Amino acid sequence: MAVAAQGPAEVISGAAAPGTLFPRGANIGALNIFGIDAVVAYREDIQEIERRASAGAAELTNRRALELLMNLPLDEAIPVDSLSEAERRALRQLPRGSVLRHDGVVVRQATQPMQIDLAVVPGRTWTATKEKAEWFTPFCSRAVLIDGPLRRREDAVMEADFYGIGLLVETGKGVEVIVPPRPFVRRRYTAASWQLVENAYRQLSSGR
Repeated sequence: MAVAAQGPAEVISGAAAPGTLFPRGANIGALNIFGIDAVVAYREDIQEIERRASAGAAELTNRRALELLMNLPLDEAIPVDSLSEAERRALRQLPRGSVLRHDGVVVRQATQPMQIDLAVVPGRTWTATKEKAEWFTPFCSRAVLIDGPLRRREDAVMEADFYGIGLLVETGKGVEVIVPPRPFVRRRYTAASWQLVENAYRQLSSGR
């Protein structure tokens, strides 16, 4: 595959002019989520990353921990006594660096360390690759990158437009953006979406 030869991140980063497929200044990285190899465009929250480094914060990937943190307003003191018994048990098990506790109150410090704008899944056929890209539907914009001839082009274009999945084809001279990905509209914040960001952050920052 040409994607493998050149490297998927390099292919995606050169797929279109800056600010079209993904925001200007976004980083590009390859990772594996849901058992799916993908390339993501993401923007880091430098302040949060530096805070975690200074606090020696532990990894924050446990779903129950994230659910509790989502129920605590950021940087606001909440009386521990106002939490449920289950929340107080979860509070005692929160990873280092996620909250501050003092004088009977808890203050959430942790927030998401990055924002994922786009996930691109490379593959050889539209149908199989589209199914993989759909796993990212609740979390960010998504697209597929087809390596080689696009069979049943008209059908693929109609489906890509209907589902809002970007359709990119590698041509040998570069990448043709046949259908741009639909902008992502977040309808609600969930612990699952935060967990995905944390898993992505762990992978993307492991090489530093």
